Amino acid sequence: MYRALALLLLAPGLATAQDAFRGYEPLPGVEYYCTDDHGARKELGDVICITAGCDTWMARCDMSLNNPTWRRIQDGCPGVSLYDRIKTMQPPV
Repeated sequence: MYRALALLLLAPGLATAQDAFRGYEPLPGVEYYCTDDHGARKELGDVICITAGCDTWMARCDMSLNNPTWRRIQDGCPGVSLYDRIKTMQPPV
């Protein structure tokens, strides 16, 4: 008896709550991307050469726990000489 009375009292409130959300559009999808050392946008799957300290490696923009991150895929970078690595470590003049 009490359950039937509670359903009758709550039913109009549920109908108005559903009507209140009908006018809203769904949220747009989230765009995931990485940034390089210059702040340029790199899409998921892009591969770049990263130099930190005296170490250089190839990295791919990838997802980790819903966060974009650079994953090391190979030590060293093809075509990058020791001179290029030292040049990137020096502050600009």
